Amino acid sequence: MKISFLTSLGPITIEEEGGSITSLLFSFSETSDYSPLLEKAKEEVEEYIRGERKEFDLPLSPKGTPFQEKVWRELTNIHYGEKVSYGEIGERIGNKAYRAIGNACGKNPIPIIIPCHRVVGKNNLGGFSLGLELKKKLLEIEKN
Repeated sequence: MKISFLTSLGPITIEEEGGSITSLLFSFSETSDYSPLLEKAKEEVEEYIRGERKEFDLPLSPKGTPFQEKVWRELTNIHYGEKVSYGEIGERIGNKAYRAIGNACGKNPIPIIIPCHRVVGKNNLGGFSLGLELKKKLLEIEKN
């Protein structure tokens, strides 16, 4: 099941499977489904974009390798407005494979809700699979 909607950041589609959110895509699907969870996810993302929400309260079920899932779980511990380096994530999970951590961030299927945009390079913004302009906008939302 999925729901699509337009935001100030562009079109977003959120997908649900088995009672959990499985992906958030920056695209628009002509077909949308209704479920209480999808409606709640849409509402929470819209509130976040407006600067009215600092935490998400949604069941998540991203699909990836065990390492990716470990990184993604750790990303959910980064607080609103906080930025951490790839190295800090490595220390937290006990793995200093920074490039692999960066790759896991890039494969995050639920951006925004799993806040990979809060992970930055030691001396710069680092990368972002959805583009640095969007990463800057997300970080700007969290400055308020």
